[in-house]
Amino acid sequence: MSALSPAELLICVAEPTRLRILNCLAAAPLFVSDLQVVLDLPQPTVSRHLTVLKRSRVVRDTPIAQFVLYRLKTEGGPAGRLLTAVLDALHHDERLRMERMRALERSRSHGRMVAGNRRKTVRGEAGVSHSSDGEET
Repeated sequence: MSALSPAELLICVAEPTRLRILNCLAAAPLFVSDLQVVLDLPQPTVSRHLTVLKRSRVVRDTPIAQFVLYRLKTEGGPAGRLLTAVLDALHHDERLRMERMRALERSRSHGRMVAGNRRKTVRGEAGVSHSSDGEET
């Protein structure tokens, strides 16, 4: 964020879709598909705005297999404090508060999916199926 002046940061986040994306990312790191669902927007729109936010150094991305996880890039300084103040102010808007809650729930669902994938069944010697944690299935 250090590349942006406070005025440039405000111009960047003033666009309503980018503000909604940042609001969701304030709840948790998300994939593009998560943002599509939570914000009810097409993938190209979400990706285009994420590109602007990434170029502005407001978000960062982490490749995970064939997907990319986006998160807020938190930094101190005037721009970082300004972004925090803007995001904190969004709690007063009911629609944005609900989107943030949906984003958090969507992010939590990834943890449940990962845990569920660890319980793959494996064939035992006697032909009995066992989960990876040893339970008979």
